[in-house]
Amino acid sequence: DLNACYYLCKPFQADKIKAMLDRINTDEMELVRSVKLSDGQSVILRNVIYIDCGSHSVTIHCKGGENIISRTSFTDAELVFRDHSYFYTSTKGVIVNFYEVTLQKNDLFVMSDGTRIPISRRKSKETLEAFARFRFDNLRKGGER
Repeated sequence: DLNACYYLCKPFQADKIKAMLDRINTDEMELVRSVKLSDGQSVILRNVIYIDCGSHSVTIHCKGGENIISRTSFTDAELVFRDHSYFYTSTKGVIVNFYEVTLQKNDLFVMSDGTRIPISRRKSKETLEAFARFRFDNLRKGGER
C-alpha cells in the first residue's frame, strides 16, 4: 500500500542502513530531479542545456528543442539553479549546464544543441576553473552521467 522499496526496523544497524542506501539508485534519481521556478513551472534539471534572459523573462533551452519561457527575473533563476554545482553563469545573462558542454574552447562553450556560449573575459579564469573542477569530480565519480 505504501509503495515502499525498503524499510528499517528499530534499532537501526549500520549494515542494514548500508544495504538500504545501496538499493537506492541515486544516479537515476538525479536524472529526474526537478526545481520549481518562481512562476510555478517545474523544470527537470538534467533536461536543461542552458538558460538565457531577455524581454523581462528567462528562456530555458531544453533537450529535444523544447524551450520553457518563464516570466521571472534572471536573478531569481540564478538563485534556483546555482544550488546545483553543474549550473554556472559563464557570461552576463546566461547559465550553462556543464553536463551539456560538448566542447570548451578558450573563450566559449559549445553546447549539446550546437549553441555557442561565450565565456566572459572578466570571469574567464573563474569559469574555466569551475568547469575543470566539474569535469574532475565527474570523472572521479565514474564518468559522464
